[in-house]
Parts: sequence; structure tokens; C-alpha cells
Amino acid sequence: MTDDELDRWWPDLATVVAEFRRAGQSDAADRLLDAVRIATTSSEILGGVGVVLRERRAFRAGLGEAAARSWDAVMADVEKAFPSAKPVQWTVTSRRPP
Repeated sequence: MTDDELDRWWPDLATVVAEFRRAGQSDAADRLLDAVRIATTSSEILGGVGVVLRERRAFRAGLGEAAARSWDAVMADVEKAFPSAKPVQWTVTSRRPP
């Protein structure tokens, strides 16, 4: 799959791939394309994409508004497929028994 094909198939992911390339992180961009190209099921695609984006999550902080929205949209797709993979925020409260 090429970047242009990805743009037609999953525009938000194509935006993220383009941002990685602009930042000189072609290895991450290629891993995202490989996750789409090599996988045989949608679960494998979403799982592979999720792994790359979680590993590079600090990169999101440097994205512009439109690219950050694309990143969030891709992660929403991943989290919809794998809800248990989303980090859970636990609130601990201590209460004394009455």
C-alpha cells in the first residue's frame, strides 16, 4: 500500500503517516503502512496501528490541530476495536468504615 492508496482508504491514518514523514520519522510511517499492508484482518490492522501509535505517543504533542484530530480519530478506531487496551484511570478513595 502506498501513501496515496492509504489516503483514499483511511485518510486520518494517511495524515498521521504524512506527519511522521515530515518529521523525518519514516520508520514509524513505514511501520504504520506495514500494519495495514501485511495484516489479513481488521483486528490485525487496528492492533498493529495501535502498537505503533502507543509507542510514539509523545509525537502527538507536537502535531498541529488538524493532524492531532486525525491521530485521535485513528486511536478512537483502535480503542473501539480493543476497548480493554485503553489505559484506565483508577481513582482511589480511602474511606473509614462507620
